[in-house]
Amino acid sequence: MADAPAVNVVKDFDSLGDFEKKHTPFITLEPSGDRTLVNIEVGHLVPHPQGADHFIGWIELLANGSPIVRFDLSPDVTFPRFCVPVVLPAGTVLRAIESCNLHGLWAYEATI
Repeated sequence: MADAPAVNVVKDFDSLGDFEKKHTPFITLEPSGDRTLVNIEVGHLVPHPQGADHFIGWIELLANGSPIVRFDLSPDVTFPRFCVPVVLPAGTVLRAIESCNLHGLWAYEATI
């Protein structure tokens, strides 16, 4: 059985260089009543390519470690950005993970 690929977990987005900012799935939260709109963007501040040779293949969102949504992306026709409304209790830890075909898995967390 193969080992799971290593995930680059980002703790402090502001301290990152351009390479890391380009790959980190940045999360912003917009509370609205009992819902929270979760915005995820790979390439926040430093755009990530989405061409045939270098692209984000998928982005997954987990809540307290359990997957809740995954977006598979196609090079050249999609952008690595989405938003999804969720109804989750305060204190829920959200983790976004993205897969770059050249630079592996990157993750970032936010708490509702």
